[in-house]
Amino acid sequence: MKRPVERAFRQGLARGGLGVAAPSGFADDTEELARKAADPTASLMSLNLRYTRIPEFHGLDANADLSQFQTVLPFRAWNTSNILRTTVNYTNSGPATDGLADVTVFNLTVFDERWGRWGVGPVAQLLPGKDGKSDNTFALGPAVGFVASRGRWTYGLFNQNLFAGDIGISSLQPVIAYQLGNGWAVATGDAQWTYDWERSAFVNLPVGLLLSKVASIGGQSVKWSINPEYNLRDQQGLPKWTVRLGFSLLVPGS
Repeated sequence: MKRPVERAFRQGLARGGLGVAAPSGFADDTEELARKAADPTASLMSLNLRYTRIPEFHGLDANADLSQFQTVLPFRAWNTSNILRTTVNYTNSGPATDGLADVTVFNLTVFDERWGRWGVGPVAQLLPGKDGKSDNTFALGPAVGFVASRGRWTYGLFNQNLFAGDIGISSLQPVIAYQLGNGWAVATGDAQWTYDWERSAFVNLPVGLLLSKVASIGGQSVKWSINPEYNLRDQQGLPKWTVRLGFSLLVPGS
């Protein structure tokens, strides 16, 4: 039972949700940074730390603690804008094996349009095997997304797909954020609806709300956030309630 439960557990974890950005042409002030902190297609360099607490699972008498480190690096290649994002997850405790969990890397090539921007690129995920018993340790696929801003609203959709051996997973992340002013924002957070093609079913249907604040500490732009989430998919091994605490260092003008 441990292997199926661990797989379900991993599918239910946050896979490095995206953050939100603002349209080009604005100054990098607090409000604009708050927008950029919410957009997967934004050219904003950032270092992100996240602590995740799962106090309750569906069908399991267990809880879990996880840590995540993520870097977002915008760059230009062949006269096009790109965003390279690397996410490293670590399981501190829980029903899955403690230690290094999945590592995800994607590169999004971004194109500006009059209505907003869209991006496309490859995404890869490493699932470290434990004691050499895992046959599926690497998955690869396409990622695509779009984001637009109107007034205080930012909205869009981001899709990632991973395939390898008996792994076939697609995730959809809605991007909806509203700027409250003074660096405060509310958003849908990192909720990713995950579909398992091998099972022909959704294995993750989270709904949540993220509250964030962009501020300056000693001249360094930072973002704090809290993101409670409930998973509507009732399946053994999946998180039922999740709370994420985030801290980011932001680099304006990147």
